[in-house]
Amino acid sequence: MIVLGIDVGLRVTGYVICDVKNTNVKLIKEGEIKPSLSTKLPKRLLYIYKELSEIISIYNPQVAVGEKLYSHYRHPTTVALLAQVRGVILFVIEKFGLDFYEYSPTRVRKSFLGKGNANSLQIKKMAENILGKNLISQHTADAFSLVVAFSHIHKFDRILKNDWKIKG
Repeated sequence: MIVLGIDVGLRVTGYVICDVKNTNVKLIKEGEIKPSLSTKLPKRLLYIYKELSEIISIYNPQVAVGEKLYSHYRHPTTVALLAQVRGVILFVIEKFGLDFYEYSPTRVRKSFLGKGNANSLQIKKMAENILGKNLISQHTADAFSLVVAFSHIHKFDRILKNDWKIKG
């Protein structure tokens, strides 16, 4: 299945397109959506909408994976801005009929690195080790870690469902 991983950001939204078979994840495309910082928020959101729509049209993913929104209580403005970007992204995902999965940052990092308090540099290094190539940014590495976590969680869920079918 083709999976879109998205690391939501107002300045930079990182994304990856991957082919996922069980827990095997093959990177097809990585990139960043970078709206101009000199434009007003509505134009930035429109830019993200158009770019993401084009990416989905080209690669036809069946699934999109993102992080649950989290922000420190000291930064309420940041979470409000990210929520607007995330809303546009969710709208595009729904418009194209993709299934959407979201996981907490801690769960993704624990699935990807074995510890939930890893930082973005550690995520990037691990992603590069797995892929055997350098990634363009920590944003795309975070998006890749989301897809890997999805593959692990999705496989585990299928195992549990099959186990219930056998026993139940």
